[in-house]
Amino acid sequence: MSSDRLKAFPRIDPATLPLVPWSRARPIDKVMPWFDGDGLVDKLARALLVAQAVPFKELLESFEVFAHVRKRVRAPVVVDLCCGHGLVGVLYGVLQRDVDRVLLVDRQRPESVDRVLAALAPVAPWLAPKVAFVEAGLDTVDVPEGAAVLGIHACGGATDAVIDRALAARGPVALVPCCHQKSQLPGPPTLGRALGLDLATDVHRTYRLHAAGYQTRWSELPAVITPKNRVIAAWPAAGSRP
Repeated sequence: MSSDRLKAFPRIDPATLPLVPWSRARPIDKVMPWFDGDGLVDKLARALLVAQAVPFKELLESFEVFAHVRKRVRAPVVVDLCCGHGLVGVLYGVLQRDVDRVLLVDRQRPESVDRVLAALAPVAPWLAPKVAFVEAGLDTVDVPEGAAVLGIHACGGATDAVIDRALAARGPVALVPCCHQKSQLPGPPTLGRALGLDLATDVHRTYRLHAAGYQTRWSELPAVITPKNRVIAAWPAAGSRP
């Protein structure tokens, strides 16, 4: 469940941050002391802050999602669907030496992808050869068999499409669902009324993964980072069949 501390940056207590994470302020001078260590993770965070590559909230969130799922959702190929700036996928390429390829997939290439890659190039020169951006929709992108699939804030039914692609590839998948829509609530409406739309939808998704032979795990990001903070990790159980 949720914790007051960050897995990626355990020194940080979100309650004591000098500004709310989703502030549009440029917080370099206020938050840089939180990332003054000599480790690679702190170096990456400093590089992203100096370059203003992504909003501070999304920096914290991306590192935290990666810390939650990296042990269970990993493979030589990582496919970050509906990737946006793609930072979670990029972190696999930087911090998981057994990851050979990272495919960042979205309908259009955001400028933030180039800012992230440029900021991290001096810190992690091994990253660039691993990363490719693919302009494609969820229904057309080629997901290699066994690839680890990411769906971080894939809106509404896009999360279900991410699950479709992961199941077809028979690879592990990490989800941070958002934008749950009443019109897309699966299963009995009574569960939506009793449990709430978000929880009922994600329970159904978890049952679907379980029925497909996957093991699953839920965790939560600190709510101060994002109110849509449920993390669902799923991976094929040993000996399971499609």
